[in-house]
Amino acid sequence: MAHSNWRSVYFITWGLRILLAIGASYIHPDEHFQSFEVLSSRFFGFSTNIPWEFSSVNPARSYVPLLVTYYPVLKVAELFQLSPIQSYFIARLALMVLSWIVIDLCLYKMLPTKQERIKAIYFTSTSYITHVYQSHTFSNSIETILVVLCVYMINELRFLLSTPSEKVRNTEIATLGLAIGACASFGIFNRVTFPAFLALPFFIYAKCALTWIWLPVLTLLSFVFTSCVCVVVDTLIYKRISLSILAQNPFNWSQYVLTPLNNLVYNSNYANLSQHGIHPYYTHILINLPQIMGPGLLFLFWRFKNRYYQTTPFLSAVGALIVLSFVPHQELRFLIPVVPLLCCCFDLTVFSETPGSTPVPVTLIMNSWLVFNLVLSLLMGIYHQGGVVPALSYFQERFYAKNETGVTQIWWRTYSPPTWLLGDMSNSTQYLDLANAFSPGNKPNTVIDAMGAEYEKVQSALDFAKSVNPQQRIFLVTPVASYKQFFNASLFNETWTYPAHLDLDHLDFSKAQSLQLGLGIYELL
Repeated sequence: MAHSNWRSVYFITWGLRILLAIGASYIHPDEHFQSFEVLSSRFFGFSTNIPWEFSSVNPARSYVPLLVTYYPVLKVAELFQLSPIQSYFIARLALMVLSWIVIDLCLYKMLPTKQERIKAIYFTSTSYITHVYQSHTFSNSIETILVVLCVYMINELRFLLSTPSEKVRNTEIATLGLAIGACASFGIFNRVTFPAFLALPFFIYAKCALTWIWLPVLTLLSFVFTSCVCVVVDTLIYKRISLSILAQNPFNWSQYVLTPLNNLVYNSNYANLSQHGIHPYYTHILINLPQIMGPGLLFLFWRFKNRYYQTTPFLSAVGALIVLSFVPHQELRFLIPVVPLLCCCFDLTVFSETPGSTPVPVTLIMNSWLVFNLVLSLLMGIYHQGGVVPALSYFQERFYAKNETGVTQIWWRTYSPPTWLLGDMSNSTQYLDLANAFSPGNKPNTVIDAMGAEYEKVQSALDFAKSVNPQQRIFLVTPVASYKQFFNASLFNETWTYPAHLDLDHLDFSKAQSLQLGLGIYELL
């Protein structure tokens, strides 16, 4: 591909990034329930459905990464009295810009030549993972930024190790050592999987530490200091105590909350992991990695001729794949950080028989890469569960912004609704699963998450809600395809529909009706 074409495609991705950053798709419940569902309740007074990681006796998630990344955005949104959905999209845009700056800058500074920089940034920028996942509010998105930053700094140490000693400044090494310690600590408090990405680069760092023996001392000091700050902040929030009370007996170790340790203990229990899904050990390598990298895998592993197998980014990605493959719970988003790392390692010469030539397979693979990522960008960035967030915004504007009560929502065949988007600051809403939906509530509004239950149970819940309080306004929120397949339209009033919604979990290719796009809100008459 000519240099001008590379540049044109790269500029197009700018607009695509912004478009998808404000796209309404909903990839996984954790993007809400491990971020805004928690922050909006704890710091802004919203009535929400707090997940177990933040509400158990031994909390497994740190508040610190959320406060650093999202709290300023939400505070500004509160200052300007923005709606929840406006706050959400501003936070998404902010995360997109932060990822864009840090990742592109690190790749640019880490790679030795202009051609290498263009290649890495081009493939990273055209990946659907960058467009979609990296602008969604996952802890994995924050992890990607921190991983790339750490890999860049370790690679800098590696470069300085090969530089004549008289050209190496001690201040530069000290700065890198301190920054690596702080970044590693922050990364662990964000996700306990973070060390997996440094498993092999650690040996490079260890080699540097043998040369500059004071390097690990600085790194350790920075790591410990940052960790102490995170522990204190989490303890103050979870124990709901003041710093002065905590300082009265600072060496009472039992009073502190160590979220990474709690997370590690929880996930070390196979029975706990089985509640979230057990996968074969080959899932990451044989299923998730091909879904992430697509045709780009040919540039990595064709005939195993790749020139980048000993580079720091490649070692980081491979080390993470190996370590994370030993964990029986393997979701695709756990591998998000490998994308910019492996894009650095695409070897476009693996098909070349003569230097300087551009074989047909290279052009074909690059075009396939663009098509692959464009299709998945639209699928995952626009259509995947794309009606859930707008539907919640409808309820917020129609009822909650006006303090109207007496509303029951029954959500069926959608991802769990992130109820912070309702903006309920009067604590008027109770949140139930279908098993608890058949008992009278004590709040005027109700949200029932029926998930993928059988139709008969959903119909029973509708009938029960109507019988308990005939004056209650009852709304069914479900994909248009499911509504038309199971419900009698004469019993409902179609209140609202959103066309860009795709439910991948209930497709039945033998029934064309199940392929219909859209999410609807239907009021029971």
